[in-house]
Amino acid sequence: MTHRWRTATVASGGETIYYEVTGADDAPAVVLTHGAGGSHAAWFQQVPPLADAGYRVVTWDSRGFGRSTFATSVIGMDAAVDDLVAVLDAIGSERVHLVGQSMGGWWATAFALAQPRRLRTLTLSNTVGGLWTDPLFEHFANFVAGANAADESRLGVHSALGTTFVARDPAHAFLYQQLNTFHTPPMAAVGRVLAGARVEHAALDALGIPILVITGTDDALFPAPLVTESAARLTNATVVEIGDAGHSPYFERPEEYNAALLRFLAGHAGDGVRG
Repeated sequence: MTHRWRTATVASGGETIYYEVTGADDAPAVVLTHGAGGSHAAWFQQVPPLADAGYRVVTWDSRGFGRSTFATSVIGMDAAVDDLVAVLDAIGSERVHLVGQSMGGWWATAFALAQPRRLRTLTLSNTVGGLWTDPLFEHFANFVAGANAADESRLGVHSALGTTFVARDPAHAFLYQQLNTFHTPPMAAVGRVLAGARVEHAALDALGIPILVITGTDDALFPAPLVTESAARLTNATVVEIGDAGHSPYFERPEEYNAALLRFLAGHAGDGVRG
């Protein structure tokens, strides 16, 4: 099915933020927020199915990623909230379903806390989103220390994909790598922001926003058992674990990922914050 598609930019805090919109203007909006290993283009396997299901799909580039600028050298949760507000105001979407993958989970939880009445649902995809627990933080610190000791980037393609994915689908694994050759994101700055940012489970839980937590059985960066334990502290969260998938099930197992997301969205069409 062919859908209306447009690209645009909006000014925010001294940056130019790039975004794309697919689908009817009066359809409920789903905003897909990429991780540090991606950009708006990473969601190519989600946009058509979501639009076919009757949603208005918004993809955007975080500042410093894809086609968005990084002139100010300012990045973080507050800046991401401002940028996303600018995008939603530009497209005229008052309330949205918000999805955050990995780094995008931090931007998504920050937006939920700052703009709760603009959310219908929140999906945290293979992310901590600032909801650190002691075991999660310890694992992440050890993971980064191991990368530094080995003098290699374990936070790149190999940690973002499951161990079986390259052998199972080498063409898409190569595509994942190639999608990240069109920009040079500020990874060092992002790493400092994510490690230092904390969101209290109780604060997010108090909003009453329906939350979907998606994880992969083979996620080396944020292991499924640790993510599930963190999610258990949220009374309004549903957890979906996708088998034979690493840190990027949206890319590795799109059919399973899309089915889980669409089920969740359909079940919470009219939801939002309490009160």
